[in-house]
Amino acid sequence: MNILITGCFGFIGFNFLQTCLNDLQNDFNISGIDSLNNPYSKLNHNLIKEENFEFFKEDIKNIMNVDFKNKNFDMIINFAAESHVDTSIYNPALFIDSNILGVNNLLNFCVKNNIDNFIQISTDEVYGSTSKENKFFVESDILNPSSPYSASKASADMICNAYEKTYGINIKKIRPANNYGPFQQPEKLIPFSISNIIKNNEVEIYGDGSNIRHWLYVKDTVSGILKVIEYGKSSEVYNIGSGIYFNNNEIALKLLEKFELDSSSIKYVKDRPGHDFKYAVNFDKLIALGWNPKYEFDFALEETIKWNVNNIKWLQENIKQIRKNRKLRFESK
Repeated sequence: MNILITGCFGFIGFNFLQTCLNDLQNDFNISGIDSLNNPYSKLNHNLIKEENFEFFKEDIKNIMNVDFKNKNFDMIINFAAESHVDTSIYNPALFIDSNILGVNNLLNFCVKNNIDNFIQISTDEVYGSTSKENKFFVESDILNPSSPYSASKASADMICNAYEKTYGINIKKIRPANNYGPFQQPEKLIPFSISNIIKNNEVEIYGDGSNIRHWLYVKDTVSGILKVIEYGKSSEVYNIGSGIYFNNNEIALKLLEKFELDSSSIKYVKDRPGHDFKYAVNFDKLIALGWNPKYEFDFALEETIKWNVNNIKWLQENIKQIRKNRKLRFESK
């Protein structure tokens, strides 16, 4: 199968690409496209020998301009997205441009080139927040996004629906829970906290730290995506989850314990505007395909910490700018 992986040097996309290159060379003939507009994507690009696959440096919005050398793709898997909520608060136009227009252009590329299979990597954040103890969003629930980021991803899902109905493309939408693991850019809680602990023995937490997330190790996400590619039904949505829930205080304490620190190292800062309280998805549809999460949280967290400590130069590549950007969530552009 000839596949095009978009956003192939981002966090989840790069983990997926590595799995394909290392374990599935006989199943996929792989091409990748990435704008390399993120410092961490550039670092990831430098880690891959391009003779193992063909890479095209371009923004997905400009996919019509790429010379793919008459490649006939059987499937596009779209990981490309702006994904950091803080950034979407102070620069929402960036997310509209990439996550909505970019997806539309990819789908139009499919129509023009008779590519019938498209995998859209969405997010559990499109459902919005729940405060109910036993509420788990299912794939048919109404979307109710809170941030410009999640709204852009929900919009992309709706555009996918339109292309399914209008053009008959086989589109599968995948909504993973909150990912963590190796190669995650340090805008996110776990790698950002590891960097702060290493620098000054503190963890920075928004608000009172009670916000709850559904924690999913990236390697489980990759295996879930592969299961959907192989067995998923046409024009269906699949949640990916782990059943593991912790609030931000609990994550902070787990990290601090690993570094032999205590709760006195937690620094509470002003909360993010529109901060969702809890994300929770039901993933029975994916289980019905024969998939189950493999990784226990404490083991996967330990592996994540080890990876970041062993790759401290990678982790610190753009951390100063990231710290500055976090403060911009209360400003507008």
